[in-house]
Amino acid sequence: MYDVIIIGGGPAGMAAAIYLARQKMNFLMLTGDLGGKTLWSADVENYLGFHMVNGVELVGSFKRHLEDYKDQFKLEEGELVERIVKVEGGFNVVTPKSEYQTKTVLIATGEENRKLNIPGEKEFYGKGVTYCATCDGPLFAGKTVHVIGGGNSAMDAALLLEKYATHVTIVSANPELRGDEVMKNKCLSSPKIEVFGGTKTTKIFGDQFVTGVGLIGPDGVERIEETQGIIVEIGLIPVSGFIDFVEKDNWSQIVVDKHCRTSEQGIWAAGDVTDVSEKQIAVAVGEGSKAALDMIKYLTSKN
Repeated sequence: MYDVIIIGGGPAGMAAAIYLARQKMNFLMLTGDLGGKTLWSADVENYLGFHMVNGVELVGSFKRHLEDYKDQFKLEEGELVERIVKVEGGFNVVTPKSEYQTKTVLIATGEENRKLNIPGEKEFYGKGVTYCATCDGPLFAGKTVHVIGGGNSAMDAALLLEKYATHVTIVSANPELRGDEVMKNKCLSSPKIEVFGGTKTTKIFGDQFVTGVGLIGPDGVERIEETQGIIVEIGLIPVSGFIDFVEKDNWSQIVVDKHCRTSEQGIWAAGDVTDVSEKQIAVAVGEGSKAALDMIKYLTSKN
């Protein structure tokens, strides 16, 4: 039986792993992609000690730090958790591959992209529709693209795509862009970025690849715009569906206290999957560290 199983390998999970490894805890980390959604970040300008870095570079630094402790814990990438079951003395963590027993659990699964749920979205995923501008930006070199969304994620995507695409259109359901003022000013002043406010996306067209998108503007009239790419950035939802016995809020975020404890003894949560208001890399690192320290105290008191 493990002392801890960390579910999720983003900044919160990786930070917790450093603390647990230093205290020689017996633990396992289960994750999809090590680094989580930080890998998708274009420019990170607000992480202490890094004046300007992209997500891949920052995760690279995290990984190198974690590498120092690689012999002290087990890491399973590409292994997603299906459910957690309470058992005597702890929990069973169930994946498609196996079932693991542990005394405690740290949930650090972050968030996933919200879908448009419109005709053509699923059919053209990977054929011009993407949820990751950082991953797929170079594929749109010399093309016309539409970014769906009007917040920080959409603006971040548009500014990245500006480097590759001939023209970028931000389609926002809100009348105006919302979020970071610096990014907003960059988008509005760019000769390659156009903003459609108060506009709803209705459908996505194509043959083998995306060729057009249906839009309804403030005038209520639907029109078809030619496009060669759709980047969906309409928000995120917490990855918390695999556990049903901890308290969650109306948005399915896991409710935690100041120690990152959940309503279930023996289970902690940290990072973007929780109801902590600020979804920032630096905050996730701090919350993961805080959770690990509290878990160490808890496990030590049980011995």
